[in-house]
Amino acid sequence: DLRSTNRGGTPLCSPRLRSLYKDKEKVTIIQQLVEQYVDALNKSGRFNEDEVKEPKEPASALLWAYYFLAQHYDFLGNTDKALQYINAAIEHTPTLIELFVTKGRIYKHAGDVIEAYKWMDEAQGLDTADRYINSKCAKYMLRANLIKEAEETCSKFTREGVSAMENLNEMQCMWFQTECALAYQRLEKWGDALKKCHEVDRHFSEIIEDQFDFHTYCMRKMTLRSYVGLLRLEDVLRAHPFYLHAARCAIQVYLHLHDKPPKDETAEQDTNTENLAPSELKKLRNKQRKARRKAELEKAQAVAVAEKREQHKSRQADTETDAPPQDELVPDKLAKVDDPLDQAIKFLQPLQSLCSNLLETHLMAYEIYSRKDKPLLMLQSVRRMHRLAPEDPAVHACVIQLSLRYQEWLAQGRLSAPCRQVLAQCMEPITGDRPPQTINQQFLDKYTNYLPAVFQGARMMYLLDPTSQTTAIKLATDLDPSLSGVSIPICTAVLNSLRKGEFGDCGDAASEYMTRCHQRFPLALAFNPSPPPSTPSPSPAHWGHSGVLDSQENCLSN
Repeated sequence: DLRSTNRGGTPLCSPRLRSLYKDKEKVTIIQQLVEQYVDALNKSGRFNEDEVKEPKEPASALLWAYYFLAQHYDFLGNTDKALQYINAAIEHTPTLIELFVTKGRIYKHAGDVIEAYKWMDEAQGLDTADRYINSKCAKYMLRANLIKEAEETCSKFTREGVSAMENLNEMQCMWFQTECALAYQRLEKWGDALKKCHEVDRHFSEIIEDQFDFHTYCMRKMTLRSYVGLLRLEDVLRAHPFYLHAARCAIQVYLHLHDKPPKDETAEQDTNTENLAPSELKKLRNKQRKARRKAELEKAQAVAVAEKREQHKSRQADTETDAPPQDELVPDKLAKVDDPLDQAIKFLQPLQSLCSNLLETHLMAYEIYSRKDKPLLMLQSVRRMHRLAPEDPAVHACVIQLSLRYQEWLAQGRLSAPCRQVLAQCMEPITGDRPPQTINQQFLDKYTNYLPAVFQGARMMYLLDPTSQTTAIKLATDLDPSLSGVSIPICTAVLNSLRKGEFGDCGDAASEYMTRCHQRFPLALAFNPSPPPSTPSPSPAHWGHSGVLDSQENCLSN
């Protein structure tokens, strides 16, 4: 019962409690009961003031009641109440690490990753020998784009004489590398992000290669059940979430590099210097000289690190003589590939084979093939995603886009007869021979109170008819309290869409929407008009907008 829960400090993510939160009436009962416990414990030291004959509860009972209510209100999205109770708990027992961890998590869910990492760092400072808290603190630092600080935090538990980043790569610490890649992506350091993604990809190849020694061993020792399990694991190894996260990041980066190829900075500087006055040119030369000195210093440091790395690798040469040589991952080279879409497909193919049951796989495939202008592969992706989630807003957007492209291809006469026949036959069950305008309007009418659906419907409305810009923007930026699915990630996606011009020239619509979002989510840095200097830029939205972005399960995660 709830009394034993508060005596023992059972967290909200306990399976026996989480199931109760699916029923709103039970949630209300739990909230009222625990709040009554807090009042009674403060007044009489018992769960019920009328139970005079019962012995008083231990002092920790009130602490765990505060702790429970903080998690409860965090789960419900009431950040003010959650902070009120976690602050009361910290005031009660300021040496309990779990309280600082929970406070950092509350700020993370509220959208303030800077404050979240500060409280997690406070928790880490209470017990510097705890590896879990150390790792959690490093993870929060990476989410705040503090990569150097995260590396220094992890260095407390890595081997001396080797940089923490190198050692974590050797140990195949994929959660760290994935978070690093996402941080570099937010900082728009595309080459560094791709380097981390490729390192994770190599780990999976190494895991398969490392098992070759066990094949003869398993046959010799007759451990056939374990051997069969090993073979089955290798068949689906890249279905692991670590690979999915790295592949998603790599594909997003490669799509960005295709849409906005990196510029040649040297040529651009030469062009700009021709139009400069002599005094400004002199300042520029001095600035370039300082930049060269800094680059040379960084290069010397990198050479020193590389020498240490080579020394370490030479010690392992005897055991790895049969390993094939691998190209060094150079960030600048990775960011300037000639075929970003082909590189993205290399990350996509394992997901298509092993994660075909994930909607995200086919959404990524559609984004790649639409840029390569491959009608049949686009159709394949749409059919697969439609089979998995026909009502998902992101799937609806892809269906509308493909229908529109199909009409354009027919008008231009670009499709061969067999291709035209296949597209017509396969699109008919999906669209029902309805024009895209009708499909989109019916979708909006059906999901008029669900923001992710309204947002995608508004995007498609403007795509189909640019003259409907005012109506589309009004729909997408609506934050009426009756709307469901309103969350920080989906509102960030709407804001990014306005900024990127997906609704045309919006004027002040983006800034006005950001102001209203700031009023709705006052702690979220994504909507802060004057964020601190180290504020991370908003993360790219997930491919789907229905299940992942607005899920309350995230409130229970770390």
